[in-house]
Amino acid sequence: MNNQKLELFDVKDKKIAIIGATGILGSRYVEFLANKGAEVIIGDIDIDKCNNLSNLMKDKGQKTLPLYIDNTDESSIIKFFSEIKSKYGTLDVLINNAQIKPEGFYNPFEKYTKETLMKVIDGNLVGVTLACKEGCKLFLEQGHGVIINVASIYGIVAADQRLYDGVENIYFPDEKFSSPVSYAISKAGVVQLTKYLASYYREKNIRVNCLTPGGVFDNHDDRFNSQYSSRTLLGRMADKDEYNAAILYLCSEASSYMTGFNMIIDGGWSVI
Repeated sequence: MNNQKLELFDVKDKKIAIIGATGILGSRYVEFLANKGAEVIIGDIDIDKCNNLSNLMKDKGQKTLPLYIDNTDESSIIKFFSEIKSKYGTLDVLINNAQIKPEGFYNPFEKYTKETLMKVIDGNLVGVTLACKEGCKLFLEQGHGVIINVASIYGIVAADQRLYDGVENIYFPDEKFSSPVSYAISKAGVVQLTKYLASYYREKNIRVNCLTPGGVFDNHDDRFNSQYSSRTLLGRMADKDEYNAAILYLCSEASSYMTGFNMIIDGGWSVI
């Protein structure tokens, strides 16, 4: 690949904010983009994890900024972007990767409470919408910007609850494992939000795209891993680093003619 083609994927010195930056995928995006020369704002509700990840990057000679953000608190979201503007004066890319799992998250549909439902929608969809709003204020001031919203395969196809039969819940051991309604409708909303904003800002040099990942192996038990893998064309769950290249593409000028697109990377799950 010649230098001109490589430059299309260059993110060196770009200011990239990641909200939900310390989880299994978010932390991989941080490390990957920082190693590519981007200055990454590490945003998460767990500031200790933000600081630890930032220190890890500092030890490798990379520039990052750890910032607290609560995606369910509008004032926290506003402060997050205010601090970015104060520190850098600019922002090139916003990646919305946050999601929440409150108590009762895995409850069956007939036992799902309004309180839990609203908490998940607040964090997974309302918070993402508000983050987009605040990020776009910066983008409009500077005349450019990119948003990447991270959704889920369960935001575009129905969950197969049979996959969870007899499977241990490694996240909430006291709750039966399932794929809850709150997750499905909030992630579906993220996909539509992406399309709405892409159209809304079409004349403002603001591109908005969505990344929809399939299941990522996260120390699931053998039964679930086997049942899930049997449903994918590639016969396995994703590795936690297999979305990094897609994130790089969406952050860079390589995707300059792409907006409003939902990039589905699911090992062929949604094909059949």
